[in-house]
Amino acid sequence: MSDGRFVFVDDSSSSMSINAIEYDMQPSWKVLTVDDDHGYQQSLIYSLSDLEVNGRPVEVLSASSAAEAAYVLTQHNDIALILLDVVMEHDDAGLRLVETIRNVQGNSLIRIILLTGQPGFAPRKDVMLQYDINEYWNKSEVDHETLKSIAAANFRSWHSMYELDKARMGLQLVVDASRNIASKYDTNTFIQVVIKEIVGLFGGFGEPILCVLRMDKGNTIDSAPIVASYGIPDVEQGDTLPDKLKLEFEELIQESIAHQNHKFRSNLSVLYFSGDNHGSYNYLVLAESKKCLSDYHVRLLQVFSENISSGFMQIALVNQLSKLAYQDVDLDVKNRNWLLRELEMINQEEMAQLEMLVVELDDYDTHAISFNQQALMALVNSVCQRLIETFHTSSVVTRVGSDRFAILYNKSFALSDDELINLSSVSHSVGDYQVRCTLTFARVELSQLSDYPAQQILHMARSLLCCARENKVKIMAYEPSYRESLMRDYQILGDLKAAVENDEFYIVLQPKCDLNTGRAVGLEALLRWKKQETMIPPNIFIPIAERSGLINKLDAIAAKLTFQALHRLEDAGYNLPTSINATVKDLTDPEYIGLLLDLVRGENLNPDLIEVEITESQAMESYLEIKPVLEHLHQAGIKISIDDFGTGYSSLSHISQLAVDTIKIDISFVRHLNEDMASQQVVDLVMSLASLFNFTVIAEGVETDVQRDALIERGCTLGQGYLYARPMGVDELLDWLKQNRSDCSE
Repeated sequence: MSDGRFVFVDDSSSSMSINAIEYDMQPSWKVLTVDDDHGYQQSLIYSLSDLEVNGRPVEVLSASSAAEAAYVLTQHNDIALILLDVVMEHDDAGLRLVETIRNVQGNSLIRIILLTGQPGFAPRKDVMLQYDINEYWNKSEVDHETLKSIAAANFRSWHSMYELDKARMGLQLVVDASRNIASKYDTNTFIQVVIKEIVGLFGGFGEPILCVLRMDKGNTIDSAPIVASYGIPDVEQGDTLPDKLKLEFEELIQESIAHQNHKFRSNLSVLYFSGDNHGSYNYLVLAESKKCLSDYHVRLLQVFSENISSGFMQIALVNQLSKLAYQDVDLDVKNRNWLLRELEMINQEEMAQLEMLVVELDDYDTHAISFNQQALMALVNSVCQRLIETFHTSSVVTRVGSDRFAILYNKSFALSDDELINLSSVSHSVGDYQVRCTLTFARVELSQLSDYPAQQILHMARSLLCCARENKVKIMAYEPSYRESLMRDYQILGDLKAAVENDEFYIVLQPKCDLNTGRAVGLEALLRWKKQETMIPPNIFIPIAERSGLINKLDAIAAKLTFQALHRLEDAGYNLPTSINATVKDLTDPEYIGLLLDLVRGENLNPDLIEVEITESQAMESYLEIKPVLEHLHQAGIKISIDDFGTGYSSLSHISQLAVDTIKIDISFVRHLNEDMASQQVVDLVMSLASLFNFTVIAEGVETDVQRDALIERGCTLGQGYLYARPMGVDELLDWLKQNRSDCSE
């Protein structure tokens, strides 16, 4: 210690070296004294008035209350130290200010020294544990020299923490500013920061001349390009070293390259840095100061150069990691991360010129099961190479999923739908076998989704692929109406969830009748949704419920309401078998099956009055899953019906082995029965199957006398449709049944 100054010239750590130069650059240390004792506050100011730490004087700010101190802190973000009285306007004013500083203002750097004139008022141990306080002193213990020592030590601590925080933020800025386009990484920002810091290190030596050269393998001093400079007029990036500097630095440069280290001579410095881990290129920083460098400044440059070297190595590593992050390692094409980043970076003008095509391999999971991993990757690579060969060289093929690719290209190079259809079948050899895989395409003009984040653009494309498969088409192009449809469905889904909670559903029942007499022989329960005063059509909300997984809840509601209706019908003297619709998700859900069986047992209804309907396509697609479930229900007395028969792909072996009682002829065949030979043949086939397997047959959508007569002629005697009755609520149905019974008895 000497005259209140603390000097650590012998410390060679990089942080202390940089700090020493920073001390020269910054005007003063800021201290805030907070005390309502004006006299004591003046003594603190006086004690610190002649203090200098590392060449910087002390600037003292003062406040007489916690509120005033909080305001001062908002106006000065570089206060290093607070000398804080514990008791001021309130007993805990000082501690509350600490809470504000740390947790409200979020200042974790500032050093806080708590002072109290009342020993024992706030126990040291409790205070230090509860609050983030750096030191705690009784005022009587702090004399003139002690205060200076405390302040100097805390200035250094604050500055070290400040430098660490600044370094962390600086590194974050470098990472955030970096953008790897076409395997390039821009190091200019980092080099500019290096130049700025070196200029600062020269401090009192005047403005230096700085130049950064990139030395690739095979380059000479004459050909090495300048990548950055400071203080050299008429020099631009890419120029070679001016003759004057070449003459001054040539010998030192040769020595630096030969020994691969830094060289210093008089007022000249050459700093040597490897650009990567392979030694393929190096950077040389040439510095000429106004005065000869002291040993102290040489050491500073050497220490700081270690940080620079680490920085260059880190940039090289980030560049390498960037390649790994944005490149598909299996196919050596850009990956999903690259595409997302690229979509985020594209401006509006570029977006107006671009189109994206997302390509999906059909039946990928089947291929994955059929082939080993090597053969599967060969198949995927074959598709990838076909895409690369097909699209213009300016297009970028990216792999965005195990079974999906996305191609980004200028709209002028877009393929026509016919060209995509020709591309949709890819042949590939696997061993001795020739495998043919098919592709589905989603086409997106990016200008139509310019307000969407990149992630959502890819989600939209995937949604288009799902829509294409549902509609059994190979190409689906995005249209604004598609987004409107999705938004409408999303709104309906939200309303649907609320409707489940608010009991907005009810059922209607449609009679199944004897086609000869018109007498009701059964019913079908159909779920309806009335939102306030608006009816939501089933063909709108049922598909949304199926896609979202809500269908189980809706079908459970329909089952409960159906049993309630059956009780009312039974009380009125009508025991009509009633069918309820179920999906594969219902039948594979133990909770739904349990509910159904509990309702049968708990409601004391004859199970023969309940019939479960499932569509033919679902029954066949999930045959192995639902076969034991249908048998279980059948054993419990519940009948099984196959809906929309004739529209699926039933096999005789499957249909004969399912526990089925009834098959229903789909409305599409009934509607065209009179004029369409194919519909007539389907009905005849259904009747033959029914006779063979002892099924009951019911025709759907019977609307005219002609249709009824044609069905009767072909042996179908049961049906439902508007010719007999529309779906009705229970009250209306009871009136209809009363009239129906009367009419049929006449």
